[in-house]
Amino acid sequence: MPPRLTARQMFIAGATLTAIGTALALVTDGWLALIFESADFPHAVAGTIATLLREIAMTLGLVLVGGSVVTRSLGETKATE
Repeated sequence: MPPRLTARQMFIAGATLTAIGTALALVTDGWLALIFESADFPHAVAGTIATLLREIAMTLGLVLVGGSVVTRSLGETKATE
């Protein structure tokens, strides 16, 4: 079964998700510190959700960028044979 994404599409999607994860990290760190100082339970849950979303976006983005590099190098190896 052929892959659904090309190496270029994987790289673009990975770079976008990594940028989103980075932006979330920059934006949410400040207000997470304020939320956890108050230590209200609903705020702590919201902070945990925001932290999970940014970690998932960053990790998936980096995996896609790495996968695109591997896919491109395997494609070039096949083309030279």
